[in-house]
Amino acid sequence: MTLKTRADLETHLRAELNQWFVKQCQDGFTDYYLWFLESTAEHDGGILIAAKPPANTGYRLALPEKIRKGCTVEQNFNWLRLGICRTLPVLSVL
Repeated sequence: MTLKTRADLETHLRAELNQWFVKQCQDGFTDYYLWFLESTAEHDGGILIAAKPPANTGYRLALPEKIRKGCTVEQNFNWLRLGICRTLPVLSVL
C-alpha cells in the first residue's frame, strides 16, 4: 500500500493493529513492535507490526516500546498515531 497521506498511514496503522490484536489474543506471551521502512525516491515506505525483525533489512524499529497488550486496538491506535507515526518518514516522496 502506498502511503501518500496521513489518512493512508492511519488506515494502514489501524489494519496492522487489527491483525496484531488477533495474533496477540492467540498468544499473550509474544511481544510485538512497530517497524517502519523509510520512503525514498527508489521505493515507498511502510509500517508493520511484528514480533521479530522483518526479512526486509530496510525496516527499522519505530520505537523500543512494545505494542501495549493491556490496551485495545483503539487505545494503541491513538497512542501510536498521536505519538510516533507523525514523525516516521514513510509517506511517499513522489
